[in-house]
Amino acid sequence: MIIATAGHVDHGKTALIKALTGQHTDRTAEEQRRGMSIELGYAWLDCPDGSSLDLVDVPGHEKFMRTLLAGMGCVDAVMLVVAADDGIMPQTQEHLQVMRLLGISSVLVVISKCAAVTRQRAEQVQNEVLQHLATIGVLAPPAFMVDSLSGAGIVELLAQLHTWAGTSASAQDQRPARLRPARLSIDRHFSQPGAGDIVTGTLLSGSVKIGDNLRLSDNGSHLRVRGIQIHGQALKTAKAGQRCALNLSGDLAGAELGRGSQLLDPGIFAPTTCLDSRLDLSGALPNRSTLQLHMGNAVINARWVPLKGEQLPSDRHYAQWILEQSVCCRHGERFIIRDPASRQLLGSGQVIDPFALSKGRQRPERLAALMAMDEADTDQSLKRLLAVLPDGVDLPRFMLSRHLTMEPASVHQTQILRRGNWLCLAADFDRCLQRLTTELAEHHQHQPQQTGMTRPQLARQLGLPINSRLLAAAVRHALDGRSLRQSGAALHLPEHQPRPDPETLGWLQQVLPHFSACAPRPPVIGELISELTLDKAELLARLDRLCALGLLVRIGRNRYLLPQSIDHLLALAAELAAHSSDGLFSTAAFRDHSGIGRNHSVAVLEYFDKAGFTRHIGEQRRLI
Repeated sequence: MIIATAGHVDHGKTALIKALTGQHTDRTAEEQRRGMSIELGYAWLDCPDGSSLDLVDVPGHEKFMRTLLAGMGCVDAVMLVVAADDGIMPQTQEHLQVMRLLGISSVLVVISKCAAVTRQRAEQVQNEVLQHLATIGVLAPPAFMVDSLSGAGIVELLAQLHTWAGTSASAQDQRPARLRPARLSIDRHFSQPGAGDIVTGTLLSGSVKIGDNLRLSDNGSHLRVRGIQIHGQALKTAKAGQRCALNLSGDLAGAELGRGSQLLDPGIFAPTTCLDSRLDLSGALPNRSTLQLHMGNAVINARWVPLKGEQLPSDRHYAQWILEQSVCCRHGERFIIRDPASRQLLGSGQVIDPFALSKGRQRPERLAALMAMDEADTDQSLKRLLAVLPDGVDLPRFMLSRHLTMEPASVHQTQILRRGNWLCLAADFDRCLQRLTTELAEHHQHQPQQTGMTRPQLARQLGLPINSRLLAAAVRHALDGRSLRQSGAALHLPEHQPRPDPETLGWLQQVLPHFSACAPRPPVIGELISELTLDKAELLARLDRLCALGLLVRIGRNRYLLPQSIDHLLALAAELAAHSSDGLFSTAAFRDHSGIGRNHSVAVLEYFDKAGFTRHIGEQRRLI
């Protein structure tokens, strides 16, 4: 369990921690000279039952608000310290606001410096603090009156902390955070002779053991855990909710390790620069270009765009944040919004979609999906998403957004259809199949001279995205069941035979030998001009006419192929994908496997992307 102090400057937070633990948290010469906390201080308390808790001493001065926010961003509870001789002060109020914005409800009240006042005055201050806590939803927390110098009340306070530590330890293994992948929020980095790089921080989720490989959020570096220490003791494992020190090996060249950096399980290393969130605002957000998000112990500059729509509840506020630097976060993560110009806390937010897209963010379907994602229960959120997204849900992306290691139980329900890692409602899939057949039948009736319709044409007709996963799954199902045929890029019913006019058919027979001779490469346009004694404009017009009928396929400028060549090259791409562990293949691999050269390979793969056969992912592609 990790507990942060809170309270006005010079209200005795550091002295209280020393009285509880015997450890002095003001480490720097400047702190000791000025007699006040400037940086975060850390101490721990060992309990009689073998459990322990960590204490984070945060500065109370208004000038160090950023440091305070960093210290309170990764804690389980707060020990609110108010001096009996001063009572509630401005920073006390500000710290109460921080607690409300972060949703911290586990609070312990300590009235300090009680030896300097009467019992009546100490009780008055205690009652005032409890009343203020009630306004932020914290009702009847444990409260103690102490004096750190004389030791009065310290034994009773220790007993309460021991109880908290024991209760927390017994509940730790049941916490959802324990079931998520490892994620460590770093607060310090230093090098130690003979050991190398060491970081200290809070393990937000999962567990870390010696030998684990983790990735650094700053630059994606792969790092290995050589050693683990907790409270100065060497251990083999650290678990979520603990502060620990990790001895790391790996390439840290160019990395700016420090407060705000994270170490992550490789499976959840997914930096983002655009996220959607729900807001809890103290007032209207200013229109100035840049605000600060305090997420965990990181500070991120960001621009905000309000998300509005008729279907969004009037009592909820949503915004999209465009971040100036990438961050690794998950659904449900809280952050505080601060205006650096006025130094005011403006409100808080909760991440809804960590991988938001700025394009189409105000569309009704996008806002409906946002509402579905704003559901704490994983199974309910997935069901709602499937109901509002006709094109289905990418399961790995959904799980990554919430740092899940186990698939939601609803994935296996009968009304949900699964194809690989893609999900949709079975009713939506059946409806798409039926409409697919109907649209093709109508097209054949009205355009008998054409071979069929391309995937982009079908997607537009069905009101789906060009790279629709639902359409791709329906087409694959129909092709496998032989209720649909594909000739090049054209999809058609099995019984359909195109009936081009005699002139077009004669022209096709004239150029067919030239295309067949060089397949699966395209003929050189200059050579066709010479052999057919046509000018370029007339030749391209005739070739484009054959493409319109589905008898040829235009894959790029001056590049045309037979439908059979497209089928052949697509089959080669499928072979590459089948032999890859992740279903991805590169341009170089396709070039080598097909033997058609780099330039033609690039043109073919770009055509596959446009036609909806493949999806470009980084430097590689995946069949849809």
